[in-house]
Amino acid sequence: MAKINREQAEKEVTAWLDKKKVYAETREKYQQYIDIMIEAMMNGDIKIDETTFEITHTLLFQVGEDKETATTSLKYLARINDKKIQPHMRGVKSDDADARLNALIAAITSTSKTDISLLDTADKRIATAIGIFFM
Repeated sequence: MAKINREQAEKEVTAWLDKKKVYAETREKYQQYIDIMIEAMMNGDIKIDETTFEITHTLLFQVGEDKETATTSLKYLARINDKKIQPHMRGVKSDDADARLNALIAAITSTSKTDISLLDTADKRIATAIGIFFM
């Protein structure tokens, strides 16, 4: 994906947060995650669709060895409801924050929890930054 400047990245991330109706206080609390999203946009690792507000995340490290079946990107929905999240939460303990976040990321990307757990830490950092705004 093409790289963009910081000003444009901030504008697009802010528009995404606005569309999700993320409160100002929440933005302040999670500024570190907003910064990760901006950095990822500047480097061309994520792109926010201006119309649908879906995010495409080109993975830095593919999941899987087979080039034909490997996961090379994730597409994050702009919105999700509890009905779509619940199937991914099956078997996840309510007090296991990491597993709950993995399940949530799996739900918003329509990906298996296994694939999410296999993300490289660099990609997981980006996925977490996006996923935190769905909690």
